[in-house]
Amino acid sequence: MNTALYSAAVVPSWDLDAWRRLARAGLSARVAPEAVFWSGEAQACLLANADLAGAPSLQPPPTIPAGFFELAGRVVCHTDPLRHALMYRIAWRLTHGGERQLLLQPTDPDIDAAERLAGAVARDTHKMKAFVRFRALPGPDEAFIAWFEPQYCILDRIAPFFVRRFHAMRWAILTPYRRAVWDSVELRFGAGAQRGEAPSQDDHDDLWRLYYTSIFNPARLNERAMQQEMPKRYWKNLPEARLLSQLSRDSGARVEKMLRSAAKAEAAPRQRGHKDPAGGA
Repeated sequence: MNTALYSAAVVPSWDLDAWRRLARAGLSARVAPEAVFWSGEAQACLLANADLAGAPSLQPPPTIPAGFFELAGRVVCHTDPLRHALMYRIAWRLTHGGERQLLLQPTDPDIDAAERLAGAVARDTHKMKAFVRFRALPGPDEAFIAWFEPQYCILDRIAPFFVRRFHAMRWAILTPYRRAVWDSVELRFGAGAQRGEAPSQDDHDDLWRLYYTSIFNPARLNERAMQQEMPKRYWKNLPEARLLSQLSRDSGARVEKMLRSAAKAEAAPRQRGHKDPAGGA
């Protein structure tokens, strides 16, 4: 067992490969979890410990069950400052600890903590897929920009989804911590942005609101459920958000109108059926 103390800075802090390189070094050097101070780029270590990347290897990197990396890929996107250490502790237990079935124990405190972080990242990913709105840039070139504020560092993880969905478009997604740019050939990442770098509206917004109004079903309105699915913090980027209050206020009248129309449509065949025999048809 290596008894020295080490520091491990994951840069960028959401990058699974960056964490994985350090973890492999630590596991090969048999550095116990309690001997490593993990940090992201915003959490500099004040201790003069050795770098975990340079720890002397005592053995080949042990094999980690593949399912671990699916979990770790989501956990590393969270902003919890203890997530890197948590993943290393689980990796240690899976390998040197001999707990190969650890991932199948949801009540284990480490697995439970990791699943909760992963679940939060998964929900944030779902929201970003649903609420990113691209706006056209002025000018002859068709290019689009979207502004989004994810709760966690998920842009690298989710950008390939938008590449597949809008492959023929040229677009950029700007977030406070990072940007993704797709030029219809290559996906690149860069520094974070300011809200003002993206248009707040474009000529397509009215068309989108018209479409949203046409598909809005007042009979299914459940404001509590709607705000759970569409939290208000996303509304400022959604063209349809300005319609919601009015649509909610009008929903009762629209439902009444729908019921009257349905009753009228139902009554019409009966009336025709009643008249037809009298008319000698």
